[in-house]
Parts: sequence; structure tokens; C-alpha cells
Amino acid sequence: MTAQINDIFCYRDSTFNVSGISEGELFDISVLGLTPVATCTACWRGYRAIFTVADFHLVLDGLHVNLVGMPQGQDQMGPVINGVTPNPPDNDSMLFDNYYEGLNYHLEYSGGVLLADNFIYDLYEHMGFHPPWKYETVIELIFERGILKQEADRSDQMAQIRAMILDASAASPPDPRPTMKEIRQFVERAFDRRYRL
Repeated sequence: MTAQINDIFCYRDSTFNVSGISEGELFDISVLGLTPVATCTACWRGYRAIFTVADFHLVLDGLHVNLVGMPQGQDQMGPVINGVTPNPPDNDSMLFDNYYEGLNYHLEYSGGVLLADNFIYDLYEHMGFHPPWKYETVIELIFERGILKQEADRSDQMAQIRAMILDASAASPPDPRPTMKEIRQFVERAFDRRYRL
């Protein structure tokens, strides 16, 4: 398995990784008429979303997606979304075959989102999405039907959680031969971005 490509959240002139979502996903890609295809182990979902806040509203601003035609193995152009036609890949970015930019697609998500920056590379694991406690900077945004209602800096809480996890890990190192159940649980946790408000 491979560490996964994070969704991006552009907020207050900074770019963050989406490292936690309290209520399911921020949007359902099938509503856009898209069926992404995984073409590499770093993106099993087959897409990467780029979010922002515009006039206090949660917006899907960009979408990079693979829509490879499976039978012929040929690239497939995606549909027009919110008036935006996708661009094909250029030589610098070949990971996806459709690039939507400037979508301004308003979302009605209700719940929290954790935005993370300054990843601590000593904590890197080659599996899934990295949890928020592995970042130095974590901002929580709370939305109600897509409207931003609250913002809080959660960096100190993540530092406390990180210290507890590392202390517990040092006190009882993992079994060198985990059971199949332990491996399954680890993989499930690695791909799960949910957190509780």
C-alpha cells in the first residue's frame, strides 16, 4: 500500500491538507456524474478535490480526476461541470487525466473539517491518509449547510494527542508479527479520515 494523495483546502492565503472530516465526505463525486478510476496506488479513489471558502460558503474549487476508459484503455474527457470544461494533463502533471479548475461548486456539507499543514516527516508511514496529529498546524472549520460558522486552532490539542500516542507507542512497541485482524484494523484506520466533533 501507499500513502494517499490528500485533498487540498485553500484557506486564508494558505494551502492545507484535509486531514479530518467529522461527517462522511465533503461531497459525493457521483452527483457530478463521474466514476473515478484508480490508476496508481497513491490515489485509490481516483481523484483529488480542492476546496476553499468563498463568501463564507464551502466550495469545490478544483477537481483532478481519472476517467480512463477501461475497455480500450484510452483517456476519457469528463463532462462540463458548473460551466467548466476539464483540461487534459500537461507534461508536468500526468497523474490525472481531467483537471477542473475554478469550479465554484457550492457544497451543502454540515460538520467539521480539519485542515493540516507542516507535516512531521519523522511520523511518515507508507499507508493511507496521515491523521491530523502528525501535523504541527491544525485548523478546524465547522460548517452548517455549507456556511462557515466557526474556526478554531487545534494545533495545541494535536500536539497533546501526538505526545500521548508516541508515549504509549514507546511504552509498548508493536508486535513484530501482527495478526490478520490487527493488520485489517490498521489498514481501515489508515484510510479513515473521520473524527468526532
